[in-house]
Amino acid sequence: MELRNLKKIITEKATSIAGCVAAAAEIDKYAESGKISRKKIAVLSNFTLNGIAEALKTNAFLNNIFIDVYLGNYGQWQQELMSNNLYDFAPEIIFVILDRFGIDSDIYNSYHLMPEEEIESYFKNYLAEIYKLVDAAKEKTKAKIVVSNIVDFWSNILGIAEGRAKNSLRRYIKRANLSLEQKYANDHQVLVFDFDGWLGYRGKEQNMYAKFFFLADMRLNPEIMPALAKELCAYLIAVFGKTKKCLVLDLDNTLWGGIIGEDGLSGISLAPHGAGQEFYLFQKTILAFHRRGIILAINSKNNWEDAMEVFEKHPHMILKREHFAAMRINWQDKIANFRELAEEINIGLDSMVFADDDPANRAMVNEFLPEVDILDMPGDTALYFKALLDYKGFSILEFTEEDKKRGEMYFAESQRREIKSQATDLDSFLRGLDLAISIEPISELTLPRAAQLTQKTNQFNLTTCRYQVEDIKNFISNGYKIWTLSAKDRFGNYGMTGLLIARKEKENWAIDTFLLSCRILGKKIEEQFLNYALNELKSIGAKKVLAKYIATKKNGQAKDFYGRMGFKKISSEENKDVWQVDLNNFEFKPLDFIAINQN
Repeated sequence: MELRNLKKIITEKATSIAGCVAAAAEIDKYAESGKISRKKIAVLSNFTLNGIAEALKTNAFLNNIFIDVYLGNYGQWQQELMSNNLYDFAPEIIFVILDRFGIDSDIYNSYHLMPEEEIESYFKNYLAEIYKLVDAAKEKTKAKIVVSNIVDFWSNILGIAEGRAKNSLRRYIKRANLSLEQKYANDHQVLVFDFDGWLGYRGKEQNMYAKFFFLADMRLNPEIMPALAKELCAYLIAVFGKTKKCLVLDLDNTLWGGIIGEDGLSGISLAPHGAGQEFYLFQKTILAFHRRGIILAINSKNNWEDAMEVFEKHPHMILKREHFAAMRINWQDKIANFRELAEEINIGLDSMVFADDDPANRAMVNEFLPEVDILDMPGDTALYFKALLDYKGFSILEFTEEDKKRGEMYFAESQRREIKSQATDLDSFLRGLDLAISIEPISELTLPRAAQLTQKTNQFNLTTCRYQVEDIKNFISNGYKIWTLSAKDRFGNYGMTGLLIARKEKENWAIDTFLLSCRILGKKIEEQFLNYALNELKSIGAKKVLAKYIATKKNGQAKDFYGRMGFKKISSEENKDVWQVDLNNFEFKPLDFIAINQN
C-alpha cells in the first residue's frame, strides 16, 4: 500500500481507541514490510493506560514518525525506572504519567483532618521521590524524560470551604506543581507535562474515574487515549525534528470575513468587537505564533491591489506586509503557488502548514502536495484561533532568541532578494550587503540553539546528525571542538545560523557536523566558516581533516561542497562520501567583503 493511501485510512481511524488499535496493526505491518526504522518510546504509569501505546503509534505516524512503545508493567513505574529492562530497550523519550492524589488516595479522603505540617511533609516526600528516581534515570539514559504534574481532582471533601481552609489540598497541589516546574525549568533533559491543565481542558468530570476505574484501575476514560496521545506527540515532534516552520494562509474568509473583491474594504468583517471579532482574534493568535518564530506566507486567489488595500488601509488589520516572508496573491492555482513559495522562502514543502477556510482547497493541497500539513479549520469561524492553538506541528522544546527574531529575519531576506534582482553580478550584490559574521566556541547560552539547529536544518547539513543538548554537552566534555556562527548585514541580523562540530581521531580531526541555515546560503559565508574552523584546527596541530557527506532527500545541494573547498574524496559508498584535506599547505584567506568577529 502507498504511504499516502495508508495515511488516509489511518486519519479516519485515529479518533477512537478501537480505531487506533486497528491502525497500529496496519502501521506495524507497513513498517515491517518496508524495513522502516522506528524511534523508541517508553510509557510508565501507576495506573492502567491500556490503548495508549496504539494511540501513540497512530498519532506519531500521522506526524511522519514510526515508533515502538515500551509500556511499563502495571503500577510499577518506580521499579521500571530502576530496572535494566527499560534501559535495554533504549528509549529516546520516557513518559512518566502519574495520578497519586485521586479519590482513592488516603490524603484525598483525610486531608481536612490532617495538621498542615503533615500535609506539607506528604507532598515534600512525594516530590523527593520523583527527584530521586528521575536523577537516577538520568545517570542511565540520555532519553528525554517527561514527568506529569499532579492532577487536582475536580471536586473535594470541603467543597466551597476549600478556599478558606488552612490545610487546603488544592493549594498544596498548586504549590507542589510549581515546585516541580521550577526544579526542571533549566534542565534540558527533563520536561514537565501539565497533566492537570490538560485534563482540565479536556474535562475531568467526563474523563476521570468513570466505570473503567472500578473494572481495571483505568483512571482515564479509554476514549480519551487518542487525545492524550496527540498531546504527548508534541514531544515526539519536537525531539525528532519534525517541527513545521511556516504557516501559509488564505485571505478571504480566513484572515477576514467576506470577499474583498466583492464586498470592498468597508464590507469585509474584521474588528476587535462585535462582527468580525473572531477574525481579529485569529490574526492576534497568528501574530503571536509569528513572534515565537513561525514564518508566515500567503497563498490566495485574489487581486493583488484589493488584498493590499486591506493590509495598508483597514484600521483593524493586525497582520502587516512586513510579517510575511512571501506572498502569492494571484489567480494561479494554489499548488503552483505552494511550490513557488517553498522555493522563494527556501524551505521544504514538508515544513509548511496550510490554513484555508475552503475544504475543497484543503483537500486539493492534501491530494497533490501530501508533504504540506493541513490545519484542521473548523466550520465555525469562532474556533479558528483555537484550531491554531491546538495544532501540535509547531511544537518546540526551547524558545530561543533566534525564534523571537525569525519573522523579521525572513522579511529582511525578502528585501535582500529584491536588491539581488537588481544587482548586475554576485560580487557587487555581496559587497553591498555589508556582511559580518561572528564565530565563537559554543557556550551554555548557545547550547539550546545549537541543538535546535541540528534538529531543524536539512538543506545545508552535510551529515544530518540530530542532537539534543545532552549530546552536545557530552561532546564538550570529551574534547570536541564546537563553533557557532552568527551573521548580519545592512538589512538585519540573521541570528545564530551555523554550527561546526569536530572531534579528534588519533593524529587527525574529523568534522562530525557542519550545517548552516538555508537563509544565509549563497553568500560565501559557508566557505568562510569552514576555512576558519580548518585554520583553528591547524593551529592546534591538526595535519589532516576528514569529513563526511551523508546524502538525504533534502541535502543534495551540499553533495560536492567539500570538493569545491579543496578536499579530496577518499572513499564513496551508497549515500556516503568521505573527504579529506591536508592542512600542511592550507592558508586561511578571509574574504574582504565579509567582516569576521571571533572569540
